Amino acid sequence: MMKNVLLLIPRYHTYGFDGYYVMPMGTLYVSAYLKQAGVANVITLNLNHREGKEFDILSEIIEKEDIDIVGIGGLSGEYHDLARMARFARAIKPDIVIMMGGGIVTADPETAMLAISEVDYGMIGEGELTIVELVEALTGNGDIQSVDGLIFRNKQGRLVRTAMRKEISDLDSLPFPDYEGFDYGEYLRCNPDISDEGKRYSQVSVIGGRSCKFNCTFCFHPSGSKYRQRSLDSIFKEIDWLTEHYDISYIALREELFATDNDRVREFCLRMENYDFDWSIQLRIDNINQELVDLLKNTRCRYIFVGVESAVDEILKSMHKGISVAQIEDALEMLNKAGLNSRSGVIMGDTMETVETAEQTIEWFMNNHDRYRMFLDMIIAFPGSIIYNRACKENIIPDKVRFLTDGCPIVNLTRMSDVDFVGMMNRVEKFNHRKYNYKKY
Repeated sequence: MMKNVLLLIPRYHTYGFDGYYVMPMGTLYVSAYLKQAGVANVITLNLNHREGKEFDILSEIIEKEDIDIVGIGGLSGEYHDLARMARFARAIKPDIVIMMGGGIVTADPETAMLAISEVDYGMIGEGELTIVELVEALTGNGDIQSVDGLIFRNKQGRLVRTAMRKEISDLDSLPFPDYEGFDYGEYLRCNPDISDEGKRYSQVSVIGGRSCKFNCTFCFHPSGSKYRQRSLDSIFKEIDWLTEHYDISYIALREELFATDNDRVREFCLRMENYDFDWSIQLRIDNINQELVDLLKNTRCRYIFVGVESAVDEILKSMHKGISVAQIEDALEMLNKAGLNSRSGVIMGDTMETVETAEQTIEWFMNNHDRYRMFLDMIIAFPGSIIYNRACKENIIPDKVRFLTDGCPIVNLTRMSDVDFVGMMNRVEKFNHRKYNYKKY
């Protein structure tokens, strides 16, 4: 008999949620794949667009649909929202099976399972194939131990991992995300993108590739280490589906290495001429060249997101960015001269950061942020990243479970004293008009 599976997006309260949130596309992909496989009765719920108390809504659905399995997933920074859902589900139906995926599990599986003890099965890496095989095994059509990409508690209560799952090589083989299952139309209405002129855009994100072949110290790639791209045919089929079902005024192509091939960019630009809306892309600084800029010029590319991170070569090297300040300045100026709107970020607090390097970067930022539309932020040692592993090894983060349950706070990774570090952070907070979650362990 098929299981009844509830795939759930929590109502986000992380970082003082005020109605805006980023749709967790991984959940939508997993839902689409599980529905396509036909191995379970799949019910979907996005609590961000339901009125009433979360517990009451969840209780009604679990009882009405006779739910056997609840699936949740997200990033480490969403710990509190995911933990709350797991706790609610367990309280509503004590024998329910709870599975969790996403970056929170993939980054540090044992820590995630210890931090959210209600979870029975953690899915490590890409979840599409894993969730189907897991549900089949729970239905009685397989052995849990044979399902790759899992972490779970055995009968003795010890955490056990199965073999690592191979990354999905053919992204075109995956169905489009389950937009309709998670109130995507309402999401677009409630989360418009606001232009510099105050215009409201209905913004849709399309994922054109997974992972990244680079390894910046502050980054973690939950979808694996090997970079893979979808074909443009697949991407535009999804865009066509979205335009048929929603009122689209802006598409953001989420692909970290979009411009490694100028021929692909040229074809993308030509195809986008058939659509009456703006679009944006992400670029690495070292992929920006005059040929690429000429391709993008005079298109409806509204934003180009690039990673700047620091204005000090020593810090860029420490971050494993593979770029220099000279390259950054050349690339930004190239985009600016072509009339292309760049968006970029500077992040403070690398492990090699000193008072002098911080001052140099902040001064450079203040001289350039208006011209190049930059933001200033603090580095967070998210689980799975190089700086997180280093911080754990050096006892800056002495308790990984507590760090996660504390909401992945900012910690002092730098060569600065705590007093100087807090002083730097206060300057960034003042610029951003918000407080950071900072802790010293």
